[in-house]
Amino acid sequence: MKIYPILGLLTLALTSGALFAQTSEEKPPEDQLRESMARLAPDMEITAISESVMPGVYELVSGAQVFYLTPDGKYMLEGSIIDLENRVDISEQRRGSLQMSVINQVPEDQMLVFNNEAGDAERSITVFTDTDCGYCQKLHQEIDAITDADIRVRYLLFPRAGIESASSEELQSVWCADDQQEAMTIAKTGGRVPAATCENPIESHMALARQVGLRGTPLIYLDNGTKIPGYQPAAQLIEQIKNSDPVAAK
Repeated sequence: MKIYPILGLLTLALTSGALFAQTSEEKPPEDQLRESMARLAPDMEITAISESVMPGVYELVSGAQVFYLTPDGKYMLEGSIIDLENRVDISEQRRGSLQMSVINQVPEDQMLVFNNEAGDAERSITVFTDTDCGYCQKLHQEIDAITDADIRVRYLLFPRAGIESASSEELQSVWCADDQQEAMTIAKTGGRVPAATCENPIESHMALARQVGLRGTPLIYLDNGTKIPGYQPAAQLIEQIKNSDPVAAK
């Protein structure tokens, strides 16, 4: 866990007297913290500030990221709050839920979706993927087991080598193919997809990956908000989905 003087302005906070000197004592602490952040970190997007589960610590949500503030607003912390009794990373659950909400703003016609045979699977996993990523290929080999369990697989396209790379060109060819699903399977099994260009969502998917803090592929999100960095066998993914409710239903 890291502790940061907010944007290097701790000295300002310490020398300016009481941090909330210019605010009314009747204002809720959350409002006072928001005003303080506006002064000390004016470029930081603040989605929400509220009390965290840890007494005396406030949660700050910025987009799909979670930070923590001391009550006086002098320090911001980046890290996780762990429920030791239940062995749960509360912060990671919170981040996953927030990130899933951001992902769900992307229409499915801007994803590459594998559905069950009837086309009516109600549950889903969302995967940032590349065609030449070994563990992405391994997960794709199990895609029939996932869709047969009535779970959609929603691919977001992330060329790890960058937008000007060969893998980006291949992903674009997959997206532009007449049968996207068949093209993705060909690409992930070492086959050659005919080169094609068209309007595609790859850059927007890459921007979304940056927003959620992607560090490698595959990055899997279950629709219950669980975030899984890396490969996980289909059987485990299916079990977690079946034993949970989607974020939207909570």
